[in-house]
Amino acid sequence: MLPADARFCHRCGQPQFAEDIARIEAVEAAAAPVQGPLVPPLTSASADRDLPTISFNNTRAVFTTLIVAAVSMVVLLLTALHAAPLFPFVLCGVGYVAVRFYRGKSAEPLSTSAGARLGWMTGLWLFIVVVILLTLTAISISNPEVWKQLQESYAKAPQVAKLLTLTQHDLLMQILFTVPFWFLLLTLLPGLGGILAAKFPASRRSS
Repeated sequence: MLPADARFCHRCGQPQFAEDIARIEAVEAAAAPVQGPLVPPLTSASADRDLPTISFNNTRAVFTTLIVAAVSMVVLLLTALHAAPLFPFVLCGVGYVAVRFYRGKSAEPLSTSAGARLGWMTGLWLFIVVVILLTLTAISISNPEVWKQLQESYAKAPQVAKLLTLTQHDLLMQILFTVPFWFLLLTLLPGLGGILAAKFPASRRSS
């Protein structure tokens, strides 16, 4: 039994008066470390959300892919004429160059999906040019006089001599059927090159 005037318990040291309890609690609160607000860890998903969106609303991405596509048209044309087996590899290189050109000398990271979109956008510009050329060719072929001149001019060319033996309708249908093939070829391969360009620099930085 504690005496009536005892301020602390002689066994456990528990304070018996309210002012002592308040004083001890104030000292403990002042000595406790200040804990800031908890910040959630930066996950890969949240990091991707902070990166610039690669789309046609991104002016830098649009200009980059347009410039690369314009230069690539000349390279692809020369490749198709003189080194046709290298054509798929050059298309992959188009997407690779687009990503490297977009990044420039900055250390701005790009996810593999962003690299794929850059390559795909570059290939889409190429596809639009091809569609325009195919459309002009189809219009020219549909003219009987132009068709006759083509048959006479290119009859000795082994690359097109077989096509000129077809009728106008059959050749126009072949041109139409090649449009989906050109779309897949000109967008998927540059997209693959964009993935490679975005992935390998990131793996080197992590190592």
